[in-house]
Order: sequence, then C-alpha cells, then structure tokens
Amino acid sequence: MLITLISAIIVGFILVFLLFKTIKSIVPSEEKIIITEFKNSEYLSFLVTYILPFLVDLTSIRIIISFSILLILVAYLYMDTSLFCINPLLKLFFKFNLYQVKMGDKKYYLISKNKHNITSTKLNVKRICEDILIEDQNGQ
Repeated sequence: MLITLISAIIVGFILVFLLFKTIKSIVPSEEKIIITEFKNSEYLSFLVTYILPFLVDLTSIRIIISFSILLILVAYLYMDTSLFCINPLLKLFFKFNLYQVKMGDKKYYLISKNKHNITSTKLNVKRICEDILIEDQNGQ
C-alpha cells in the first residue's frame, strides 16, 4: 500500500514536470485581458472532492454502490467543465493563482504566479486548452 502511494506521488510529479515542459514550448501571445474575478476558492472545492472518500464508511455494498455513483457523477462534472485543469497542487506546490478573465467576448480561466487586481491589462499568455490560459513567466 505504501509503495503504491509513493509510486503514485512520483508518477504525479513526473506528469506535472512533463506538462510544464510541454507548456513551455507553447508560443505566448500578448493579449488584452479583463480580470473579472479571483477564483482561488475553486482549489478548495476541488480538494473537498478528494477528502470526501476519507469520511465515508465503506462497509456495505449499498454504501459502496451509492458512493461510487456519486464519485462518477462528480468526475463527470469536473471532466465536462474546464475545472478538470484546476488542481490544488498548482496552488500548494507551485503557488499559482486562479482568475476568471474575459478576452474579447469569451471567458477563460487564467493561471498565474503573479497577483493581479480586478482590472484590464495586457499579459503574455499561453492557451493550454479551449478555455484555460497560463501567464507566461519568461516574458517578464
């Protein structure tokens, strides 16, 4: 059990390293962005999802089945929204902040190591997926 946990942690860090290496290869673009909301509270709601299994007593088949259905539903909702990219480890280990921003008429989540006020600004950003941006740290 302990070996599995340690292996999972090591694999997780390797995957994060590979993700950051891939993100580094994306060419940034300077964009006019309107920061509309500070969203670090999203990390907490994501984390609560992972704490929930520790609070459930999985002693009967009925509880296991109902809990499995709940977890599948939560997983579906996270995968169906852009929030599957929001991971509490980004805040805890890498000190990223999360913002909701507008660029043109579309809303995005911005991941940034910098603290920003709710304002309009020009930033060098990289588009990670359809609605996730990360602020380029090299352009500063």
